[in-house]
Amino acid sequence: MLSRQARRLPTVALASALGATLMFAVTAPARAYFDNYLSGTIIGKMNNDEATSFAKSVRKALNDTADGQSIDWEFPATGKRLALAGTLTPVTSKTDQGQSCRRLKTDLKRGTAEEHWSGWFCKQKDGKWKSRQVAE
Repeated sequence: MLSRQARRLPTVALASALGATLMFAVTAPARAYFDNYLSGTIIGKMNNDEATSFAKSVRKALNDTADGQSIDWEFPATGKRLALAGTLTPVTSKTDQGQSCRRLKTDLKRGTAEEHWSGWFCKQKDGKWKSRQVAE
């Protein structure tokens, strides 16, 4: 279980969890694997409203936040769903394959469950961020 453990999410899984919002496509078998893999996680259990709000904060962190500075994200409790809270921190920036890229660290909490994710996102020509591997 991911609760209270630091995990490093494969970048493709984070993008898969955020879906088209970050403009990342995976093939059907890979998508099914990551959907199953993420089903027990905070990200995997987000409803559409929560995921849309989270993706907006991811874009804000990537576009408007300096390396090492964090932004807070919250989504209120609704019905029986507990509130969500998180911190998004661009850790480092670099150019890779001609693209501006940023490593994003995300700490999420719902109730007593906590998750910690990290992955690279690179800015595309159209201004959207795409998750991908970046040479360290």
